[in-house]
Amino acid sequence: MRLASLFSRLKPPRGFRLTKAGKIFFLFLLAIIVVAMLTGNNLLFLILAGMLSFMIVSGIESERNIRYLEMSRGVPSEIFAKRPAHIHYAVRNTTLTSKRLVIEDSEKMLLGRLVKGSTEKLEAGHIFPKRGDFRLGKVEVSTTYPYGLFEKSISFDLSEDIVVFPEPLVHTLYASSGSDGQGRGLAHDSISHVRGYVPGDPLSSIVWKKQHLGLISRVVEGGSGASGVVVLLPEGDLERKLSHATFIILELQKQRSPFGLIMNDYFSGIGVSRDHKFEILRHLSRATAITSPRKVDLNGKTQFIYL
Repeated sequence: MRLASLFSRLKPPRGFRLTKAGKIFFLFLLAIIVVAMLTGNNLLFLILAGMLSFMIVSGIESERNIRYLEMSRGVPSEIFAKRPAHIHYAVRNTTLTSKRLVIEDSEKMLLGRLVKGSTEKLEAGHIFPKRGDFRLGKVEVSTTYPYGLFEKSISFDLSEDIVVFPEPLVHTLYASSGSDGQGRGLAHDSISHVRGYVPGDPLSSIVWKKQHLGLISRVVEGGSGASGVVVLLPEGDLERKLSHATFIILELQKQRSPFGLIMNDYFSGIGVSRDHKFEILRHLSRATAITSPRKVDLNGKTQFIYL
């Protein structure tokens, strides 16, 4: 522990890496040093002094270019596995104008010029391969300004814990009304609303006449599957069940229909709020197995959606 603390204190405040041009420059510099020492030629020593001055000026300018930067990162409230998540960044220099910046997090973003006092906003797409808890790490800003001899970088500790929800997969709603599981039916009676097309939607639900708006799908509801409590049963593929449950919860919340989740010993209660939805999605994202669901006594109007 003490060694780690000592290393963090001794670690230089800036990252440093020679570029291809910088490597060539330093090879010439080394060659001139050797030749000047062997020959004692004053002209070579003068060239050497000029090259060293050139290198020092480059170091000072690159340091000024990133020294007064401020960085923040904005993460969307809903992030789903295998779906692009749009992460936003805000960069600001309070003192000087910065040039040729490269911001690196999930991907590299180029910023040619950052005017003094202004805030530049950037966006990057990132796809998380699986559900669960993730920790976003540091954001690094680097520059090769002014002469491209080396790359100097600075890190911003924007570490943040996030939860990636299961990938929502389209599922046709089957439901049972009542706690005894009777009254199974298909919820395809009337159109509730329309939304953007999601891969997996049946072709029959697509509104082809509105293609100029992008692909749009009809969302239908009926007497047996319009709202209710999703119940996860132990049989079948875990990831697929979680993805179907995520899709159903999202659809019910869009319809402002009361919804809930029963999984293992967990019962979420029934609600329609955004916080209620997030609580359920977090529970789905952290699931490791599905066992027999707990018995919950609800009123006769409650519909159970079994997965």
